[in-house]
Amino acid sequence: MRGRHYLALLLLVVLALLPATAGGAPGRVPQNVLVIGRIIGDVVSLDPAEAFELTSTWIDEHLYETLVEFSRDFTRAVPGLATSWTVSADGKAYTFTLRSGVKFHSGNAVDAKAVEFSLRRAMRLKLQPAFILTGFIKNPEDVVAISANQVRITFNQVMPEILMTCVLSNPVASAVDPALVQKNATASDPLANKWVAENDAGSGPYVLRRWTRNAVIELVAFDDYWGGRPRMGRIFVQDIPEPTAQLLALQRGDVDMVTDLLPAQFVQAAKEAGLVVKTSPQFALRYLAMNVGYEPFSRVQVRNAVKWAIDYTAFRRIFEDQIDIGQTIVPARMFGHLPDRPYSKNLDRARALMREAGFERGFKAELLTVPDPPLPDIAAKIKEDLAQIGIEVEVKVLRSADILAAYRARTHQMVIARWGADYPDPDNLATALADFDARVLAYRNQWDHPIKRTVQQAVQELDRAKRDAMYRQIQKVVLDEGPYVIIGYPLRLLAMRANVKGLDPSPLSVTYGMWGVVKE
Repeated sequence: MRGRHYLALLLLVVLALLPATAGGAPGRVPQNVLVIGRIIGDVVSLDPAEAFELTSTWIDEHLYETLVEFSRDFTRAVPGLATSWTVSADGKAYTFTLRSGVKFHSGNAVDAKAVEFSLRRAMRLKLQPAFILTGFIKNPEDVVAISANQVRITFNQVMPEILMTCVLSNPVASAVDPALVQKNATASDPLANKWVAENDAGSGPYVLRRWTRNAVIELVAFDDYWGGRPRMGRIFVQDIPEPTAQLLALQRGDVDMVTDLLPAQFVQAAKEAGLVVKTSPQFALRYLAMNVGYEPFSRVQVRNAVKWAIDYTAFRRIFEDQIDIGQTIVPARMFGHLPDRPYSKNLDRARALMREAGFERGFKAELLTVPDPPLPDIAAKIKEDLAQIGIEVEVKVLRSADILAAYRARTHQMVIARWGADYPDPDNLATALADFDARVLAYRNQWDHPIKRTVQQAVQELDRAKRDAMYRQIQKVVLDEGPYVIIGYPLRLLAMRANVKGLDPSPLSVTYGMWGVVKE
């Protein structure tokens, strides 16, 4: 019944907003209007200096722009607000030349002073995504408008171009209209965070028309967009919390696309005439971690015995084909990815390694997981597999907060977890999983390996081929010696009407935009 309630709400809202000619009949959404059904209750703020949730950053990708963007395959930088850039001899300072004639939605010019103001503002607000800037730019004053159309950014380390792009293409680095910020500033909120959180101060291809929390977000095409007015004139993002209601709305033609179906529902949608499902691996990992501080896992032979005991083919089945199987810590489609998959279930090899480590009789271990499907089933399968080499696993299903507390305190023995890249560079994964000194995942699992020095060097290597080789070396060491079993790379799936063209999911959540979408 709740599914019908949400669908009724969807129809009432959309019918009220669409032109009268649209009617309410299935498949009758106008050609220049896109209606998307998804969960939008995660939206806290649309200020790019604060937005860090999936929906918030995705919406901001339509409202705001950054100096540079990634190519579709994430291998190189392409122009955004900047048409060109140069780098200093020491590889630390970049000078960007801005595109001429670009306007904010207010009509104000996007110039170098606006870019300077915006990046400094994000750093001074010090909200959740600010670390992406402050981790590489020491002071706000290191962002300087050196002329009306040029801005220089000095980083605190050598910055390979791909890493520079990771930082400056993130929504937190978006240009925000200084005049609107100053107009809406208050004594208690001098940078107008509260106003920008709910209003539009951007220059992107779409303008925010309306945001009603937990109900609907409406965007309209920006007529004066420098890249040309988007063909999709209006976008409605409707909150439909229940997957069943999303599927029903898609089947009836009341929405053009949905994002939050259950695995079986994506399978069902893919089989239905008039619907299509598109997929992409995410820049994220599902993994099993073993705490090296727990004596059995201090032996590399035991860690590798676990890797040889696992039935990897079962993971795809349990995830109902919504995971791309891989074994290295840099996800598929990211620069530097090592495609090696040496491990498969080999009990003879696993048992030999257990004997070599002195644990031929096995041992007991505790495995933590959250209750979110299908992770308890994954834990049960791991328990079954490891029992075959004498490891008696006790599965504990706990709240995410309790598992995170144990993980950070390093009191766990084994845990099933997820790690998502904040930006599409292998440094973001290698630092977390292989650099003990960074005090992230290698630290939590008490794995302090000399490969951390290569991680620390690779992030500053300017030669692209050398940098690629360094990350492949890091992955090989983690694969051979590390405390992780990589379960795979979760897939991003979108289900849509077959007449929706020009829309493909991206490994990075914020980068599949609607401005190129058409309906046939």
